[in-house]
Amino acid sequence: MATFSKRVIASGEVTYQAKCRRSDFPTLTKTFRSLADAKKWARGIERSWDTGEGQATQPQADTTLGDLLKRYREEVTPTLRSGDLDAHRITLWLKEPFTKVRVADLTPSVFATYRDERLKKVSAGTVLRELNIIRAALNRAKIEWGVAVPECRITRPRAPAPRDRRLKPGELEKLLEGCKQSRIIHLAPAIILAVETAARQGELLALTWKNVDLEQRTARFPVTKNGHPRTIPLSSRAVAVLSGLERKGDRVLWAFGKDRCSLKHAFVRLRERVKIDGLRFHDLRREGVSRMLERGLNIVEVSQVSGHRTLSMIQRYAAPRAEDIAKKLG
Repeated sequence: MATFSKRVIASGEVTYQAKCRRSDFPTLTKTFRSLADAKKWARGIERSWDTGEGQATQPQADTTLGDLLKRYREEVTPTLRSGDLDAHRITLWLKEPFTKVRVADLTPSVFATYRDERLKKVSAGTVLRELNIIRAALNRAKIEWGVAVPECRITRPRAPAPRDRRLKPGELEKLLEGCKQSRIIHLAPAIILAVETAARQGELLALTWKNVDLEQRTARFPVTKNGHPRTIPLSSRAVAVLSGLERKGDRVLWAFGKDRCSLKHAFVRLRERVKIDGLRFHDLRREGVSRMLERGLNIVEVSQVSGHRTLSMIQRYAAPRAEDIAKKLG
């Protein structure tokens, strides 16, 4: 029997997932842009089960890891909030030799070799996120696509310690001064808004004018990382920055693409140009949370702005400076 689920992805676009189940057959799922296409596909699957012909219901012997990752990219990542980043990573993987390995031939050493090679180039946190994508794809293949996936457990890298990087005195001014040499007119506004609102990159890039109320000094993020929409207050500086932006289309920061890569790469180039080491755009969110606490906002007020749901998460982001605490001690 076929079931259909309606989903709304991060961009607001609606997708429909069709799922076909039958005893003694593997569960099959596929995501479509329209309900009509989903129903058409499900009818075809059920017809093939009835007749024993048509679409294959079992994986071919030569199915590779790349085949599973490609299907995961096409069917699953469009339904994820950060699916564009996962899809980009999978596209890069499809050029790598390890994705050419047949599923039946997968062993722990395949993934251990990938892990060790990547750790020579990127951080443990990055490798952990990449392994999570692979694990999610293999689990989906095993549970819903009826693929016999070998057990391939490996030792995962130790998670890195939480970051505590904040802006040092004069760094914000250096960044804003460096923005004057950039062709991207929204780079400076994005930096200021990140500090003043403590919003995530994706939230800022998705912000639309219909969700900004300059009179009431509020902005609303209907789609967030944790799935809880929130309305935040805007500081005087944030209102001034927003008021000075040219309105061109629905999105506030229209000079950037909808994905986070464009802003990330622009910030990296800026950071290198002004010679600031070890600073990431996401660190500005930590700076924003810390500044709110230093201004006297309580934990409840800060969590409403930042969107953190637990005290432990706020504590991870709040990074009071030792020298500031020393001044309070007298």
